Amino acid sequence: MPGYLVRITLIMAFVQFINALEYMIFNPLFTWMAPTFQVPVSQAGYVTGVYTLASVIAGVSVWRWVGNVKPRRFLLSNMALLGGLTMMTLTTTRFDVLLFWRFLAGLVGGTTMGVASSLLVNIMPPQLRSRALASTIAAFSLVSIVGMPMMLFLSEQIGWQIAPATIGGLCLITLPLIKLVLPEQPIEASRHAGLRWSSSVLFYASGNALAQFSPMLIIPLLVPLLTVKMGASGDELPWLFFGGGVAGLGATKLTGKLCQHYSGYRISLLASLLFILSLSIAFIFNHGGALFMVLFLAAAYCRLVASSAVAMRFPADSARAGFTLLQNTLMSLSTAAAFLLSSWLLSVDGNGERAMQGILLLCALSALPLPWLLRIQEKRLATRAAG
Repeated sequence: MPGYLVRITLIMAFVQFINALEYMIFNPLFTWMAPTFQVPVSQAGYVTGVYTLASVIAGVSVWRWVGNVKPRRFLLSNMALLGGLTMMTLTTTRFDVLLFWRFLAGLVGGTTMGVASSLLVNIMPPQLRSRALASTIAAFSLVSIVGMPMMLFLSEQIGWQIAPATIGGLCLITLPLIKLVLPEQPIEASRHAGLRWSSSVLFYASGNALAQFSPMLIIPLLVPLLTVKMGASGDELPWLFFGGGVAGLGATKLTGKLCQHYSGYRISLLASLLFILSLSIAFIFNHGGALFMVLFLAAAYCRLVASSAVAMRFPADSARAGFTLLQNTLMSLSTAAAFLLSSWLLSVDGNGERAMQGILLLCALSALPLPWLLRIQEKRLATRAAG
């Protein structure tokens, strides 16, 4: 990959890292925030939920016209706003005002990566697009490996206020990088072909949501699954998550390269088998948490990259921003549905082993359709290219 494309990819991965960290940190951080806002720690779900709701509203509202704005200018505005809104959480001790700021941050954050990803893919030559996209997805693994542990450590040592302040500062650091390195794309090309709603758009945009749904069923019970079912101690948990994050990062980078040579169907089929194998370990055995985490996160990221690599071949470059934004919106809805379903099943059946095994079975079943969906998508794309 030429040097200037490497620089662009790294900046986009940095933007993705900040955007993901800003979204993910508030749930674990709320342990320290709760006394300040005089609410129980259990209210953390509202902070995450209101952000997710806002990101869905933003995505549904703007996906059709977002292709008619200059992506670099849009990205500059969003990162400046995201940094400012994140730091505004430091100005209040009222919980309702905190939710207001998180809602506004969700409106901004919900559109940022759709535009950023479309800009990255459009800049890249076709043979490098899957590899570049995998690099930005890898930022999620880096959040688990570096971002969240560092923010939580600083919060423990200094106070929770250091996390929003640091993230806001990182948002501001991206502004000169975006301005100096990223090229601007003319909006004239966008006006020739807008993205219109159709069954085909929904068909190709839904692949990532399907890939995301299965692992998100497990996330709410990951800690009790590791400690209660698989016998991991509290001291082992950070290392289990670290090892899983490293495995996810490696799998993401490897899948990006494999997508240049193999079909998304084949990659997703192998990844889905590994994913189900990881669930089988958790279902059958009362130990092996490290192997489970490595296989689970590696396979989950591999499936997501394979799905993304297939879907990005569908839209024209002029309609990519709207398509990617719709993709992200459907992923947010899928994540919310998985969290709600998993939480409901746990509340009905309790936190016992039977409830965990039921969710593991549901997770395995929900992982089966993705390879066949990608196979149909690739056949239709091949037919379109031939015709």
